[in-house]
Amino acid sequence: MRTWNWCLLGLLLLTIAARAEQGTAPVFIDTGGLTGSVVPGSPIRVFRGVPYAAPPVGRLRWRPPQPAPAWKGIRDCTRFGPSCPQPPARIVPEQEGKQHEDCLYLNVWTAARQGDRRPVAVWIHGGGFSIGSGAQSVYDGRHFARNGVVVVSINYRLGPFGFLAHPALSAESPRGISGNYGLLDQVAALQWVQRNIAAFGGDPRNVTIMGESAGAVSVGCLLTSPLSRGLFHRAILQSGVPAFETTLEQAEATGSEIAGQLGSDDPAELRARSAEALLAAADPRVGLFGRGRRLWPVVDGYVLPRPPMEVFASGQHHDVPIMVGTNADEGTLFLRQLPIRRPVGYRMLVSRMFGDQADRVLEMFPARSADEVRPALGHLITVAVFVAPTRRLARALEAQRSPVFVYHLSRVSPGGQRSGMGATHGVDVLYVFRTLPPGWTDEVDSRVSETMHAAWVRFANAGDPNGGGLPKWPSYTAAGDAHMQFGDRPRTRHGLWVRACDVLDQVSAR
Repeated sequence: MRTWNWCLLGLLLLTIAARAEQGTAPVFIDTGGLTGSVVPGSPIRVFRGVPYAAPPVGRLRWRPPQPAPAWKGIRDCTRFGPSCPQPPARIVPEQEGKQHEDCLYLNVWTAARQGDRRPVAVWIHGGGFSIGSGAQSVYDGRHFARNGVVVVSINYRLGPFGFLAHPALSAESPRGISGNYGLLDQVAALQWVQRNIAAFGGDPRNVTIMGESAGAVSVGCLLTSPLSRGLFHRAILQSGVPAFETTLEQAEATGSEIAGQLGSDDPAELRARSAEALLAAADPRVGLFGRGRRLWPVVDGYVLPRPPMEVFASGQHHDVPIMVGTNADEGTLFLRQLPIRRPVGYRMLVSRMFGDQADRVLEMFPARSADEVRPALGHLITVAVFVAPTRRLARALEAQRSPVFVYHLSRVSPGGQRSGMGATHGVDVLYVFRTLPPGWTDEVDSRVSETMHAAWVRFANAGDPNGGGLPKWPSYTAAGDAHMQFGDRPRTRHGLWVRACDVLDQVSAR
């Protein structure tokens, strides 16, 4: 897509800039000394490819992350570490660095001086738990660093490396479980932050976890996992909530199918298989409706004791300030995975998704002609997969002590208009990180990006996006149903596709 061509241009410019960066003075963490780069003309230091756990290779494949080994001397952290193994995907056209199972690295952006204690934002990338990397150029943290936030972006194991469960692997575990290795990686990264972020001028007592898509689902999992208690103090979920109920038994059945493809159920033999063979056998699904097996978090009774949405409903999650939101055209990104262009095909899909409640859904999202099918399908995905679950989460959180702030990004850039994608899934990241590609946006987008970024900075500082001349953003209540709409002119609005969300809530409860 033309949008991603501009992203690639942005990557090239960042690469050229990186070549001009100068080295930093050494920083010392619990595993040794390291040096990074200084962004030219700024006080921002960037440390790339910092190991936070031991390489999960060989006998450590499909095991919880282990401590990173110490090193002697000063480690060069001026280049990103490898991305975790993943299938090719047009949805993520650039992956910096090579792919390797030795991929448990993180990156730090900071402008802090010695002795500072600045707020910390830990970014968890999206990609359906199958693709992505903390090194993607759209996650460049320099703007947050310039505004006083220390940013950490992380890699975590993906697909069959991060989320494969199997009866034989569960039998090896003292807790009788398997899978969720990618979530355990995220916990290990947060533990690293607690031990080491002060060396970069960050405050371990003021940590915000934030993520988009699968990264937001990860944030939701961490909010409900007992293993992450005390490791963060606020959370941001962008375009994703943990509305899944996959059991260990279901995940093990999927893992057994994959092992069958590899011709063995023996853990030692499976660990000896190449990464390429494992990816080919697993065929992890990319996107909501892509082909392949879905490999993602599992309710295992330990990392996730119960389905996360049940935990939120019972009020047993970590009670911290939360920001959660969606984009106006989330569904358009996934339409290319659904070659449905006739009303009859649309009705069949809705029937598969909603069963005997399909007619109620079709009344809310009708498509009576071929021209209406694609817009109706995109809107249905937006509301059913993103907006309605987000409202359910916000209503569950409202009963707790900590505030919840809901947003909705409706601004459509010139590039979004030309492509027909609108405010699609993932575009919020460009506004939040201020990595909007040139030629795809205009001065209105720059202002919206400035406002969103400033609100995220305020939230990372104090758990409240208000103040500093920003538009008033009330906390969420079901009665008020307020959200901050980031349109051409950001402002508070009340109610978002209320009737459609009401119907979908009723359908999901059946």
